[in-house]
Amino acid sequence: MQEQIDWAVDLVFRHLVLVGGLSSVGLYLVLGRREELGRNAILNSVASLVVYFFNIMIVFRYYEAISVWMQAQFDAIGLWTLPAGTWDGVPLAVTVLVGIVTRDFCDYWNHRLMHTRWGWPAHAAHHSDTHVNAFTAFRVHAFESILMTASYVLLLTWLQIPETIPVIMLLLILLNMYVHLDLDIDHGPLRLLIASPRFHRWHHADTPEAYGKNLANVMPLWDWLFATYRRPDSIDAPMGLKESGISDINPVAILAYPVLQWGRMIRRRIRRVALRIAARPDAAAKWNAPAE
Repeated sequence: MQEQIDWAVDLVFRHLVLVGGLSSVGLYLVLGRREELGRNAILNSVASLVVYFFNIMIVFRYYEAISVWMQAQFDAIGLWTLPAGTWDGVPLAVTVLVGIVTRDFCDYWNHRLMHTRWGWPAHAAHHSDTHVNAFTAFRVHAFESILMTASYVLLLTWLQIPETIPVIMLLLILLNMYVHLDLDIDHGPLRLLIASPRFHRWHHADTPEAYGKNLANVMPLWDWLFATYRRPDSIDAPMGLKESGISDINPVAILAYPVLQWGRMIRRRIRRVALRIAARPDAAAKWNAPAE
């Protein structure tokens, strides 16, 4: 059974881009969504895929090495973990469910961190897409991927369930692609237990009432518990970050954006500190004192 699961997981992982493409074609053919194959959609999707393949070359290529190094650091610290073998004999479905819920809780707080002043420049890459679709799930900056990797290694080290990681990752990726689809779908009474496209499109909406809302990837319950939930009504607002100055279709500009923004923020901070120092009376007196 485990071999069949591993084979299926590997097969879908290898064809994630095809799955994303089929979702756009399906919306075009079934629902008549001509914009799904329009110029803006294609240009944004290509930009998302370039960012994705950059991550594959730079981040995912060294994912195992990064994970091993981080694991060594956590082991050196001596963090308490669940006893080895805790999940032996537990049904795979239960173990996967525990992994999904705990990782989603971790993702929620990662996401909140990304919506802070210093985290936002890296996360803006994801929000830059003006035609949100399944490929938007791949538009994640390398800096954000590294942060997420660190938190996952810590979490799954504590839980002691590494053998289920591929299944958990695949299910979360597929759900992440689903919630980015341009569909006005809500999940009714299950809306707090599993995210819907309508729920997540509110998060991507370029409108003030949506900023910092609906942060959960899987369970909107976290948003409800921690006061970031917006009841997902039908939305008619633009997607993306056109007003911020970040490109939606230039992958080089998207990847460079956080570095440039952090550089500007650091320079502004240095200038403010320098002005405060210069404004002190003792500093001015020392500056104007005659040389001996």
